[in-house]
Amino acid sequence: MHYKDHQDRHQLMMLSYDSMISQDNPVRLLDVMCRNFIESNPDLFSKKGKKEKGRKAYPPVSLLSLLVYGYFNGISTSRKLEKESHRNIEVIWLMEGLQPDHWTISDFRKENGEGIKSFLKTFRRFLKDRSYVSGERIVFDGSKVKAYASKEMLTKSGILKKVENIEKTLSEYLKTMGQMDALEDKDEKLNKEIEELRLNIDRKEAEKKRLIGIGEKLDQEGLKRIAANDPEAVLLKGRNGKFAGYNFQIGVEAQNHFIMTDYLTTEVNDRKQLGECVKETVFQTGIKPKEAVADRGYGNFRDILFLQDQGVECFVPIQKTENDRKEEEGLIFTYDESADRYTCPQGKFLTLMARNINAKGSVYNKYRCRDCEGCPIRSQCTTSKYGRAIKRNIEQKKIDVYKEKLKMERAVEAMKERKNTVEHPFGTIKALMGKFELVLCGKDKAIIELDLYTLAYNLKRLGNIQAPKVLINEARKYNWKAA
Repeated sequence: MHYKDHQDRHQLMMLSYDSMISQDNPVRLLDVMCRNFIESNPDLFSKKGKKEKGRKAYPPVSLLSLLVYGYFNGISTSRKLEKESHRNIEVIWLMEGLQPDHWTISDFRKENGEGIKSFLKTFRRFLKDRSYVSGERIVFDGSKVKAYASKEMLTKSGILKKVENIEKTLSEYLKTMGQMDALEDKDEKLNKEIEELRLNIDRKEAEKKRLIGIGEKLDQEGLKRIAANDPEAVLLKGRNGKFAGYNFQIGVEAQNHFIMTDYLTTEVNDRKQLGECVKETVFQTGIKPKEAVADRGYGNFRDILFLQDQGVECFVPIQKTENDRKEEEGLIFTYDESADRYTCPQGKFLTLMARNINAKGSVYNKYRCRDCEGCPIRSQCTTSKYGRAIKRNIEQKKIDVYKEKLKMERAVEAMKERKNTVEHPFGTIKALMGKFELVLCGKDKAIIELDLYTLAYNLKRLGNIQAPKVLINEARKYNWKAA
């Protein structure tokens, strides 16, 4: 047979781990960055290993490198990372032969959220200082991510039913325990059964206590439902129905599409997030964007006008109001500033009836027509028996100027490019992770994971822009001291 010859698997070879990793392998860049960051910031991570006595701890640089490598390659669970340290030559090289168990990996991730966030911020500063990002234009978007919790959330009645079932089970356990204790002759097997029964009673008591605590949280915060495994998660609606989760917000710079902002919120939509997104961008990167771009879901005038007053140009489509929809139907109302009134298509006046009404964060004046009786287009204009009313925002002049700005070529181009800039990072992360679900409970823990996702995406993006050898050289020379 004309086949290639195998190498003898029993043959001894003079090899080192380093000789098996190519010089342009991304794992070398990851190693340089993590190592230099830890050496520059030795006190940022857990204090394990600081004492001379006791069992030696795993070095923070090894565990940080392992986590970043895992998320870079779509491996997020600590058990899978433990396996990789035994069989993956890249991980063996990166860990220099160390093989931590999954508990060690999991604990390091949960205990070092601030250190991981600081590493991400310092890496963003590296991108900025090396001119890979400009921050001139930041595009914002959000995605709903499933929490590490059951799809079915608990209600007050559901909690009461579970507690009732636990109490029934406990009653049966205690009855059985009493019968066993009454026996005079107890053999080893019976003693083991009694001990196991005690453990089951303790577990049920703990579960009952936990459920009662969740019920109290529902009452205190006025919630209708809550996720048992992650009480901080909220009920969200996505393409696959309703689920417990978080609203993940990111800001992507337009030059090379790096994620410069990432944070979690429990708001069910993006309407109030534009101002917060810009605030987080300044906090996380030190960059105040000149332009902020987002989709219609962010379009509330309070945030837009505030940001524009702060020198940030906004290109965000605004949500249509009832007045906008009526105008599209041909019902155009003209405002006369000197008389402070509106004129309807039939020449009737809408006069001021209330001033400075505060509703959902906006302040407006209200105008109403008192002469709608017998109007030939009344059925098209209004269904109110009191006549047609119009709400006019007290900042309407600025709003009208902003609406005109959105028609300019520059604004149209920015909004058109929005999808190309911000949506592919989410697509890349979801493709990398397979299923965009979290494995840590609680908002503070969840953001640790999302920081690692973000870091992995930025590393991949950087590798697509610059040669690995150049990046390794830049990373070696860079000052990784956290700000």
